[in-house]
Parts: sequence; structure tokens; C-alpha cells
Amino acid sequence: MSNISRRQFLKSAGVAALAAGVLVGCGNVPGTDVPDVPEVTSVDLRVIFVDEKENPVGNSVDGVYETKVLKGAKRYDPKLIPAEKLPKGYELVSTDEVDIIADSTPMIAKVPVKLQGSKPASKSKVFLTLKFTTGGVADRHVDVIANKVFDLKSNPNEMVCYNDIKDSLLEKCKDIEPDTTWKSYLKIVNGGYEATVWMGVALKG
Repeated sequence: MSNISRRQFLKSAGVAALAAGVLVGCGNVPGTDVPDVPEVTSVDLRVIFVDEKENPVGNSVDGVYETKVLKGAKRYDPKLIPAEKLPKGYELVSTDEVDIIADSTPMIAKVPVKLQGSKPASKSKVFLTLKFTTGGVADRHVDVIANKVFDLKSNPNEMVCYNDIKDSLLEKCKDIEPDTTWKSYLKIVNGGYEATVWMGVALKG
């Protein structure tokens, strides 16, 4: 056998698998022009339909949609879901991309849906205190809009995290670099909810 390194062999094997995928006409990874070669260019993804409180919608048949995404993908585009694959009588809440949960097999993406013709539930206002790590900068109190609805009456331990409020926060405070790992319990106050834990931030620049 000729002297071929393990790295060269694996690289050649990957190219061969890709070529084989093209030859057998397996199609492309949905939403791309990349040939679909399982575990080489694509991985399985299970889309789970949820309501705006992230409760599952539908059953084990119409409440999920099995598909594939590019290997290494971090987000999923709900616009790729065929209309007939949505739970009967439901439509997408938003066409914004959603995060892919990679620590499961298959990987999972939760896609919010709502009854056709219904209005999305009101989003929740959250009052938040920003504490600056930059010396000499006073605390800042802001109110932001979360991209989900909280219900502390049925779930008093519900938490808010950075991803829930990041769009509203960064729109309102363009000069900060926030702690993206932040999360907090909430308490009900007049006009919305108050985060019980402050968020550490730094000034840009």
C-alpha cells in the first residue's frame, strides 16, 4: 500500500462520499445548493412546533417536522418548512431564524406557530437594571420588550434570559456590550415584570 497519511485518506474519503452522493441523485440540503450527503454535508434536524409559551403544539405526527440542515449549522430558517407540514390550522408566528439545539440526537429547532388568523399574544415588558463594569458610570434603569410572554401566575419560577430581550435592549442602548449569559427570575410589577438580577454591561470602545 502506498504511503498515504491518515489525513489525506480521510480527506479523500470525504470527497469520494460527496461525489457518491451526487451520483446517486440524493438531492441538495434543503435551502442550499450543496449535495446532501448524510454526516458529510448534512445532519438530521427535528423541528418541534410550539406556541408562544414554548408549549408543544400538535402530536407526535403533526407536531414535528423531520428535515436536514448543513452540518455545523447554528440556526434554522422556518421559511423552509412546507405549508402542508405545519400543524393543521396553524401558521408561523414569525419567519425569523431560530436557534438549533445541537446537544441532542437528532438536533432540534423549536418553531413558534399560532392559530391561523389569530393575533400574536402581547409581548412582555421587562424592567431591568444595568450595572456598568466601566468605572464611574452610574447604573441605568431601562424597560425592554421580551420576545415571549411570561405567566408568573402559573409558573412563578419562570426566568428571562438575554436572548429574550436582546433585540429591544440593543435597540434602546446602542452604546453597551451586555453579558450574553445573563438570566434572572422575575416579579410582577405595575406595567410588566421586573428582573430581580441586574445585568452587567460595559461601554463600547
